[in-house]
Amino acid sequence: MIITNTVNLDQNNLIYLYCLTASPYVQINLTEDLNIYSIESNRLFITVKNVSENEFSEDNIKKNLSNEAWLDKQVRDHISVIGKIMETETVLPFNFGTIYKSEESLKQFVDKYHVDFFKTLKYLENKEEWSVKIYCDKIKIIENISILSKNISDIESQIISSSPGKSYILGKKKNEIIAKEINDIYNSCSRQIFTKLKTVGEEYRLNTLLSNDVSGRDEDMIVNATFLIKNENIENLENISDQLIIEYKNIGLILELTGPWPPYTFIKLTN
Repeated sequence: MIITNTVNLDQNNLIYLYCLTASPYVQINLTEDLNIYSIESNRLFITVKNVSENEFSEDNIKKNLSNEAWLDKQVRDHISVIGKIMETETVLPFNFGTIYKSEESLKQFVDKYHVDFFKTLKYLENKEEWSVKIYCDKIKIIENISILSKNISDIESQIISSSPGKSYILGKKKNEIIAKEINDIYNSCSRQIFTKLKTVGEEYRLNTLLSNDVSGRDEDMIVNATFLIKNENIENLENISDQLIIEYKNIGLILELTGPWPPYTFIKLTN
């Protein structure tokens, strides 16, 4: 069932934006009724819902952002709706909490940038955004450092054949260079992994590394990248990822591939 803009707005309603497509919103299966519909402007369709000023006025949304339970539910709903639409449509996603006060102002915005929107939709057609994160387990690499690092292996050989005094000095030297060796190993392996993944991508972006608190993991993040992949190459991406996970598991590298995600990273607008 296709839903067009048949909802009457009253003065207390704001317009919450999900995404922009080249086709009108089609009813999707959601866990709850969010009263979603589409607004047409210049042959483009904006998937929206009406929201209350009590929650989404500029002042109230700032207050609600500190409410963890409210924020978690709203963000999950936002991503879920866009994800469902992505199953059948190419989308330009809006950020969570993008609000317009009137249909008129929304249409003015779309009309102003409709050429860029069409170009970007065309560019993103039959492509998906995937995330690749690489974490390092330093405990595991330290356990295998003498196998992975020739410098460490050489020092350990010298320690075994040296006098107690020299062994002590070499032991201190070994401890001093372990951190550098670990970083060198991870940098080298990360480059190798990244090079293999790039072979199936149209574009990529390197993103800011997330702290342990944000990632929710004990292991340190050493790569945070996003790839734009043609649909025909998704299976290749997953196969390469599976191979890399096995290949680098024993040295403490953990590769996490997730997607598809709304293509925020690769939206190209001239303005």
